[in-house]
Amino acid sequence: MSRRLGSTYRLQLNGLGFAGAERMVPFLSRLGVETCYVSPITRATAGSTHGYDVIDPTVLDPALGTPAELESLLASLAERAIGLLIDIVPNHMAASTENPFFADVLRLGEDSPFAAYFDIAWQEQAGRILLPVLGRPLDEAVAAGEIRLVTDELSAPAIGYFDRRFPVAPGSVGAGSTDTVEAVLSRQHYRLADWRLANREINYRRFFDINELIGVRQEDPAVFAATHRLVAELVADPRVTGLRVDHVDGLRDPAGYLGMLRELCNRSADVAPAIVVEKILAADEMLPDWPVDGTTGYEFGAMLVGLFVDPAGAADLGAAAAAATGDERSFEDRATAAKRAAIDTLFPHQLDEVSARFAQAVGGEVDARDLSAALRELTACLAVYRTYRVAGVRASEADLHRVERAVACAGSRLTGPAAAALDRVVGVVSGDLTPTGPADPAVSGWQQLSSPTAAKGVEDTAMYGSGRLLAAADVGADPDRPATSSAQFHAAMATRLRTTPGGLSATSTHDSKRSHDVRCRLAVLSEIASEWEATIAALEARLLPDGAGAGPDIADRRYLYETLVGGWPLDGEVGEAFAARISQHVMKAAREAKRHSSWLDPDLGYETAFQQLVDRVLSGVPPARRLIEEAVASIAPAGAVNALASVLIKVTAPGVPDVYQGDDAWSFTLVDPDNRSPIDLGRHVGLLASQPTTGTESWRSGALKQHVTRTALTARRDRPRLFATGDYVPLEVVGERRDHVIAFARVEADRTMLTIVPRLVHRIAGPAQFPLGIRCWGDTAVVLPAARRPGFTELLTGSAVAAPSNDRLMVAEVLESVPVALLSD
Repeated sequence: MSRRLGSTYRLQLNGLGFAGAERMVPFLSRLGVETCYVSPITRATAGSTHGYDVIDPTVLDPALGTPAELESLLASLAERAIGLLIDIVPNHMAASTENPFFADVLRLGEDSPFAAYFDIAWQEQAGRILLPVLGRPLDEAVAAGEIRLVTDELSAPAIGYFDRRFPVAPGSVGAGSTDTVEAVLSRQHYRLADWRLANREINYRRFFDINELIGVRQEDPAVFAATHRLVAELVADPRVTGLRVDHVDGLRDPAGYLGMLRELCNRSADVAPAIVVEKILAADEMLPDWPVDGTTGYEFGAMLVGLFVDPAGAADLGAAAAAATGDERSFEDRATAAKRAAIDTLFPHQLDEVSARFAQAVGGEVDARDLSAALRELTACLAVYRTYRVAGVRASEADLHRVERAVACAGSRLTGPAAAALDRVVGVVSGDLTPTGPADPAVSGWQQLSSPTAAKGVEDTAMYGSGRLLAAADVGADPDRPATSSAQFHAAMATRLRTTPGGLSATSTHDSKRSHDVRCRLAVLSEIASEWEATIAALEARLLPDGAGAGPDIADRRYLYETLVGGWPLDGEVGEAFAARISQHVMKAAREAKRHSSWLDPDLGYETAFQQLVDRVLSGVPPARRLIEEAVASIAPAGAVNALASVLIKVTAPGVPDVYQGDDAWSFTLVDPDNRSPIDLGRHVGLLASQPTTGTESWRSGALKQHVTRTALTARRDRPRLFATGDYVPLEVVGERRDHVIAFARVEADRTMLTIVPRLVHRIAGPAQFPLGIRCWGDTAVVLPAARRPGFTELLTGSAVAAPSNDRLMVAEVLESVPVALLSD
């Protein structure tokens, strides 16, 4: 059994620090939060905006505060019975000279005592580390005087490149009569290079394609022990109730790492902290049998939004996008193509390395080009991030099934020798692995290739050009299957209660492409597909009366219109700040989509035209702005209802409800860095002081959402056994609007709590309306569970609800003044 999380509230510590987090504690307590969940606290690079670029995992980050300030935070949390969940980053560190371990490896090479920390292919680059940090080829940088012999802050010899300093090997300066820059560089254990060489020559494992982050060899128990000293100290404190493991799929052996982490945690106390892992699950993928409490909840958030998506309308929107753009591919096909492109542009060297390992595993009988082609196609066709083969353990049925499906896809594109090579590759991937055999490093290398390929191909490319409803184009979602039926949700929750009740139920995270409130509003477009297409046509007519010209293409224009409608502020205040946020977002989206621009080869002209279109919509063409405003006015109430329903479901369904900073009230943010903006504590505290008890009058301010959040979290905190061990009971809904309600009970001994929320409400309430009372619900009723008390209290309004003699609750009665209901006996 793990320490209890109860519920979590996520804080980004950068710009807040331990002292700022402590100032949040009274607010968190009043909100009903049981665990404060914080971003990484170990030392990161100077000026880090997120904390994932760790330079020393053994010490606290001084930018966040002192050990005394962390202790003060823990004490304040404990005083209010709130735990602390800490994000840890085992997969990578910063490849920076600020990192003392990496700097020592640069100075001493393989002789450094820290060389084993990092995943470096020393057999390449003549035993040196390629550092792709230059803005031009090395010889040009030297000739321009950009690289010089200097001293560092301790007056030791160093190599300077603008304001950067690189350590030098002992005795490598002053070693000859002509101590030129070129001569000194030739004696180092690293090679400075043009950043453009990274993808084809870099000889260390990166976090995705980020040159500044180097992979750590956590599979080595000595490395694990050395890099987890601070973690061991932290989890020994019972006030630290959990750990969040960042990017577990990047590790060579996730199961082995998690086994060591669980053992470390178990040694800390009688009740060990909870462990949750950042793991993106495919729609039909289950979490492997790891010693963890669950995931961080991407799959939950995707499934939850799906409850509010009309499948027919979503299909109509997809068909309309295909007709407009001429691209009729499914999202799966787009993602597969994007993964191929990611391999070709970002990971060609890693593919070469893996191909070389497979050549050894198959005995050198297959042409290298055919092996490479087979591996490229198999990797692109793999529908999950990776498999989890380890030496000495038979392949799981799940892994074999995933590989089999990928082979069917890859085989359709390969012929002749490449198809034969695929058979040999599959024999290695699915066959027996021994610790000393050549197949083990081959399969391990492939698994560490498929993970970043999926991340860059799916989340960081295809999601930005999905051609589908953007509500479902987010982490963990499947735009080809955007909708969730009530039956599917109930079945998933029953499984969750049985398998991973300690996993987080997240709706928004710092990795979200758009916040949950944005996605809930955009889901309403699936209910009004024809009206939305008419709005797009009207926008096109007003903005582009003479045709598209040199502006962004139709796919990007549709993306912009949907983004504006999703993120439009409820107060209608659309000024320079909003315009800047949208412009920054669409620039990033254009580069991620990689159709006309990219991070490697940005087209500034195209991006400027895209930003000019933003300006035309917001200020240059008043009729266009009015069209956006009219669309928002129509769907915003329904989007708000979707979000309120999500809050109640998240808090009362199996799992640990997670609230991202600021998401206790309305949060209409877009992708990072927009979603990392600091929380306005004064505003949120003020809302809490003005909580409504009935009605929807204050819904635009966010007070109603915060009231629902607080009421549900407090109810959960006050009934720990009910939500920790209570049954999950789907409730039957009958009557004319039965398909528009989802209801379930949590039952434990003689306690019962009911969640009753609407779905797909625009269709029944109409534009700009809330689904309240008899007008909307008619004879719709919820059939009560057999074992219950004679009456209930509706917690959001405080109203008594008498149980009817026929064991049915009329939805019109419980959704009379507030569009969602939480009832307790």
